[in-house]
Amino acid sequence: MKKIILICFILFINSITFSYNAVLFNGAGSSFQDKLVAITIAGIVNRDSARLYLFNVNETWNWNQTDETWQNLYHSRGNVTFDSITGIQSLINRFRSYIRGAITYDPYRWFGNFSGQNFMWQGEVAAMLGGLTDRIPLSPTQAGNYNIPVSDSVLINDYFDGDSSIWVTGRLELASHSWNNTSLSEENKYLTLLNWGVQNILPRCNPKKFYLREITDYTIQQRMFQCNLAGTDDLNFNSLPTARADVLETVLNYLHSKNQTTIFNIYGWMRPEPLVQWFMFFGASMHETLLGNLSFHSSFPVAPRQYNRPSNIDTNSVNPEQKYYIIFIGSEGDAGNWNIGLQAGAWMSPKRGLVPVNWAWNLEMLNEFPFIASYYYDTATPNDGFLSAISPLGYCYPDIWPAESLQGAIDSSKYLMNKFNINQIYGYKHYCGSGTTNYRGKLISNNFNFVKYGEFQKNINASLSIVYDPSLSLQKPILTYKTLLFNHCGDDSFYGDVSNLDTFANRIISSLTGKTKPYYLLAGYQRYRQDDFTNRTDPGSSDISIDRLVQVVQKLKNNAAIGQSIEVCTIEKFSALMRKSTGLSSVSGSEQIVKEYKLYQNYPNPFNPITTISYSLAAPSKTIIEVFDVLGKRIKVLVNEVQSAGWHSVEFNASNLPSGIYFYKLTSGRYTETKKLVLCK
Repeated sequence: MKKIILICFILFINSITFSYNAVLFNGAGSSFQDKLVAITIAGIVNRDSARLYLFNVNETWNWNQTDETWQNLYHSRGNVTFDSITGIQSLINRFRSYIRGAITYDPYRWFGNFSGQNFMWQGEVAAMLGGLTDRIPLSPTQAGNYNIPVSDSVLINDYFDGDSSIWVTGRLELASHSWNNTSLSEENKYLTLLNWGVQNILPRCNPKKFYLREITDYTIQQRMFQCNLAGTDDLNFNSLPTARADVLETVLNYLHSKNQTTIFNIYGWMRPEPLVQWFMFFGASMHETLLGNLSFHSSFPVAPRQYNRPSNIDTNSVNPEQKYYIIFIGSEGDAGNWNIGLQAGAWMSPKRGLVPVNWAWNLEMLNEFPFIASYYYDTATPNDGFLSAISPLGYCYPDIWPAESLQGAIDSSKYLMNKFNINQIYGYKHYCGSGTTNYRGKLISNNFNFVKYGEFQKNINASLSIVYDPSLSLQKPILTYKTLLFNHCGDDSFYGDVSNLDTFANRIISSLTGKTKPYYLLAGYQRYRQDDFTNRTDPGSSDISIDRLVQVVQKLKNNAAIGQSIEVCTIEKFSALMRKSTGLSSVSGSEQIVKEYKLYQNYPNPFNPITTISYSLAAPSKTIIEVFDVLGKRIKVLVNEVQSAGWHSVEFNASNLPSGIYFYKLTSGRYTETKKLVLCK
């Protein structure tokens, strides 16, 4: 009888659909000042739970239905009930218990790096300070109107690596501050404030994450240091004034000193874009994130899961035939506006799944925003191929990273590739103009250093790396550099003009005709956009919708001469076939034999409150993973069993522990290794 009751109880519990409550703030029509307050509140209250969703406060530029779509998906797939509010007074009142006071600033202090940009520089620094002290940025008048206390000085604590706390001003608008010297230009006032911040605030900020450009809720949530600096031109290296570059270089040197054996992350965006290469010399990776709600996406709880998708194939089940194998890849996959923006709305196309389409993703972002990753994996069709954009760690170049950072980058890349079951990569490097140039003592080039690049791709077990590089042969498998490379530079397949579909299809037919089969072709690397193509945000000749791509594939199939020999592929099948055609093993990187005992750095680190510990075993053995505090007291045993040889990982949930430094230890047979992890709540 008791057993029957227990079974009935379990069935009842499993039948319950648990709900999740959150606040939705509609910021449509709000002033810059009010949006700055909303962004800061979201970053503060979303640190340990997804409490506040921002609607039309900082929506991605490439698809204006992003906020609406994710709101509906959180409701339908995450069982979220949103309590909608409007007005900044209502928002402050709802979360007043989280707000310790205000950081005041002069709302009339504006600056712009380039034509079309204008931001409240004191307001953004006030928001950054507020994120570090749980205060909100307000003008003195607003602080009085909303009854928010103001302090002359506020205490900034270091939540990351033990730097001493520091008292700083809570009133940026005071005339006595050096950055308010009336003899200075607006730019020099802002630079004076930033240089003060570099000396006093930067050491207390997140040492692994830095935000460049307009501040966001994610900047606040992650306690990043933020600079809104840029050049005047999209591509011209020299359009970034020296004084602005000096500030950035100081920050980059500091962050590299804190992350010498691994990679740190830069969020936001860089203008001019070619200077992203400059960042790599300091051991950085770039992530375009000029959008809101990332604090909500990162905090929404998702149960641990496996990331599998229908396009995965048994590589032993496919063999090359006398065909033309072609692929289409969506560009911009490294960018948050595409990852978070549902690939500019293209993912929502009802035509998705009719033909093979390949989607490039930023694996670092998928890891940071698990609800988003889960949605893409759960709704993918067998015709949705997945690959990593530029690098598993984001917009970055392994051939430029300093040597001391490479092993940490390899470990993190392998972790992400294994987690998301992706080992094909699309990478490009260009924008230098003249081919090479020297910028502030760093050599920047259009070309990869393929000796270093190939070695890195080999070490992370990439099964195929597609590149855009003028120094390699075109549309041919290349095995010279210890890995399989495939180049498509110089034949209009990279952001080619696809405004006329007949011309696009004929260009592909011409590229295939007369080639010896099996033949492999990257037919188009385009920006995918929503099906409502006439209403896309910024019309471009290289943009294509899934609906239009389906039409192109049909035109190819209908070609009387070679249409029956054309097979459009997912990247997974394309890679497996090419490897067999070149005589390479069909075994993918994640299936290769592990030959060493090794404990990898937990990821992410710092973390809150869940992190993953990965390790490899060279032989079956009794394996123990333990976690200790700084005093050596064992606080958790994560693994205690005999495990097989190969890759393993385990999650550590520290929700019941205070912020601080901890250690984790692997013992397997005679092998032991210990590493440090940092919990930051």
